Amino acid sequence: MPRADIDLATLRGNVDILRSHLEPGTRMLAAVKADGYGHGAVEVARHLSDLGVDGFGVATGREALELRRAGVTGRILILGPVFEHIPELVEQGVTLTITDPAGLAVVMASQPPESARVHLKVDTGMGRLGLPWREALELARTLDRTPDLLFEGIWTHLARADEEDRTPTSIQLERFSALLGSLDRDGLRPPLAHVANSAGIVAYPESGFDMVRPGIALYGYHSSPVIAALEPRLRPVMTLTAPVTFVKRVRAGTPISYGGLWTAPRDTVVATVRIGYADGYPRLLSNGACVRYGGRELPIVGRVCMDQLMIDVGAAGAGVGDRVTLFGPDGPDAEELASSIGTISYELLTSVSRRVERTYRS
Repeated sequence: MPRADIDLATLRGNVDILRSHLEPGTRMLAAVKADGYGHGAVEVARHLSDLGVDGFGVATGREALELRRAGVTGRILILGPVFEHIPELVEQGVTLTITDPAGLAVVMASQPPESARVHLKVDTGMGRLGLPWREALELARTLDRTPDLLFEGIWTHLARADEEDRTPTSIQLERFSALLGSLDRDGLRPPLAHVANSAGIVAYPESGFDMVRPGIALYGYHSSPVIAALEPRLRPVMTLTAPVTFVKRVRAGTPISYGGLWTAPRDTVVATVRIGYADGYPRLLSNGACVRYGGRELPIVGRVCMDQLMIDVGAAGAGVGDRVTLFGPDGPDAEELASSIGTISYELLTSVSRRVERTYRS
């Protein structure tokens, strides 16, 4: 079956590299949403806990509860509005994000069994969630004086920290700092202010504040070539492999896979590999990408199917049971594969489905 091998030693190395960019005492909230960017949220969170990571960012209540039910005890912050499972989330000590008065009303109407821990999300330029930064002060006052709430944090998200033009990010940081100044003057500043994503950690040291939220960098990838140039030491954590299940000789002119997209230009050997788009390997990589086998790059031929794909092994001598590498630290490179089909490594990683076995080694 397809397998994603997760190298926990590499994960540790990436954490150490990111910490080298931080001021002493800066906390780290690791993004493990989308099943740990495809790496397995529970196992990744457990290992990061052992490394002293302070908490974890998730996208949904279900993701938060999965971590708690697996015994993950650190801070868990849901990074968007919450509408379901609120009493259980509060009971489990999960921190909720408040984006506007309506979101606060939903939380309070759910009658949580104890004081809810909340962070206020502010829009300083992302344009996605939260009140505009100039309007957020009044909501902060409301959070501070609302019974049964613990106003623990305030945050914003950087929209363009991975670009060469530093102006948009500098404006966001100025806006956030101005809001913090107003909170300080009113005695309302909560214990945790956080801004920096992976790109911010690397490119904007001033964005560290009290806590940072690394995501893609933990798993060894970069959000842009700009960030890759600034921090080239990160290494991919996942190696995706799959077994050869069938090998056949074909004559020149033989069509392969749906639609006959590829026909053998010569007599050759074609191997079928047990992975497809239902496992998270994109159909858009049909008839163009390569896999690695025996130290060689071998082309995918014909269309990627739901559960299988074919490769032209030529004289490579592949046999049933041999494993090929779809992407990983020794190639092919997931960032390059993603770029070749107009997407990003995030999408490739998070598409690796749960029917792909995960193995962990340190």
